[in-house]
Amino acid sequence: MSRVIGAMPVLWLAIDDPPGPESLRGYVERNAIALLGGCGGAAPDAPSPGWLGRHCPRPMVRLSGLWNQRHVEEDYDAEFLSTFETLAGEQASEGGAA
Repeated sequence: MSRVIGAMPVLWLAIDDPPGPESLRGYVERNAIALLGGCGGAAPDAPSPGWLGRHCPRPMVRLSGLWNQRHVEEDYDAEFLSTFETLAGEQASEGGAA
């Protein structure tokens, strides 16, 4: 399993603002969780049958495929993908991808 995870590409976003609900980093976190969790609609990538979270007593963890329950039942902002694309493009051009 470590080899599988180790082979995955990683992109981090350097968002330099104070944390908080109105911050850009809060916006990215909320919308990424809402999009990936898919409990507000269809999840884009359902958890695998062997995912350990399927044994979690928390229904939102089992349904979303994410260990984080906060924001999984929200709808993501349609503008989020454009914002994320812009941030990811800036980071990739600055060497933020690993």
